[in-house]
Amino acid sequence: MVNIPLKCPHCESTDVGRHGVSAVGKKRYACRNAGCGKTFQEDYSFKGYQPGTRAEIYFMTINGNGVRATARILGISKDTVIATLRSFEPSLWYVNHGYLENLHGEGLEIEIVSGTEAEMDEMWSFVHDKSQQYWLWWAIEHKTGAPLAFCFGTKESKNLDGLLALLKPFNVTKAYTDNNPAYASHLPGDALQTGKHDTQKIEQKHLSLRTWCSRLVCKGIRFSKEA
Repeated sequence: MVNIPLKCPHCESTDVGRHGVSAVGKKRYACRNAGCGKTFQEDYSFKGYQPGTRAEIYFMTINGNGVRATARILGISKDTVIATLRSFEPSLWYVNHGYLENLHGEGLEIEIVSGTEAEMDEMWSFVHDKSQQYWLWWAIEHKTGAPLAFCFGTKESKNLDGLLALLKPFNVTKAYTDNNPAYASHLPGDALQTGKHDTQKIEQKHLSLRTWCSRLVCKGIRFSKEA
């Protein structure tokens, strides 16, 4: 008989011990590694509890998979996918701090006054039905397309105030937008330029999102609610 040591799926340590049974009667084990200390099962009844499932949900989401597609591929419930994505919310950055640090520099004794040209736009989606609409207000850097900041809200123009507050450190000197009157009422005329010619980068990002993310689709692009 060959004895195969049981390894902790979190740290790969073989120093594990019994830790009772689960609610469905399966044996549980605890890792005795001082840097780990997590519990696990050798065989899981539900795939959503398996170590590594959270990481797979995360990487599939940032690569454009929708909630239902992720649940179908991983063989788990869509409610598990939604709950996992909600748990990532506290770690989200609503401002691109990396871009901001490169813009202003580090370790300099002089004051840097820089200006940023930004494309600003909004897009909407819904949860369950179209009566529950959610709007994304965001801005990207005009030359590179790098995201600067974003916020969620409704269609009301007051939500633009939250985005403009996040954009203050970037010193936006020129904003390219569509003809939404909210921008004209919140931005000075010399810093605003409307029209589709200079908002192609952000409109392309909207198209990519609606094409590849099944939670943001419109009927006329690639998928539909009935698909």
